[in-house]
Amino acid sequence: MISFADIPKAIFSRILASAKKILCATDLNVASSEAVIRAVQLAHQYNSKIIMLNVHEEFLNKNELVMSRVSVEKLQKLYQTISLKAKSELRKLIHDNMGDDIEIDILLKEGRASENIICIAEQHNCDLIIIGSNGKDSITDYILGTTTNIVVNKSKVPVLVVPTIK
Repeated sequence: MISFADIPKAIFSRILASAKKILCATDLNVASSEAVIRAVQLAHQYNSKIIMLNVHEEFLNKNELVMSRVSVEKLQKLYQTISLKAKSELRKLIHDNMGDDIEIDILLKEGRASENIICIAEQHNCDLIIIGSNGKDSITDYILGTTTNIVVNKSKVPVLVVPTIK
């Protein structure tokens, strides 16, 4: 794995300048807010389009919904409410960071975040993935790896990891 720190500054600048379609993955926490700020800055600087991706691992897929013992209708209404709130929060985050003039698509997905990020980046022919990092904060992160770590190691698209400012 090569980090941007290992790439000469001129090459790094060319990678960013050629990023006309940026995938910004966010779970709407503090670490990913920093990634959104960076995505908006780069989109302004290089006239790029942003695809904002918010993945909900807690959502059950259709098969899991049928097998659950709770009302499918109630869960679908709950998911719809959560989705609308997430879209609203994403729009606010973009607005608060002066991104209203940027072409932005908002995608909400269910499932594993790392798999969705990699898949969406490839499906939409993204030139760059921007993702936040707040380190390992659970035993699962130590065993399976963080979403950021998995994306960095498996993505065919360059990944810019934005650390949380403390």
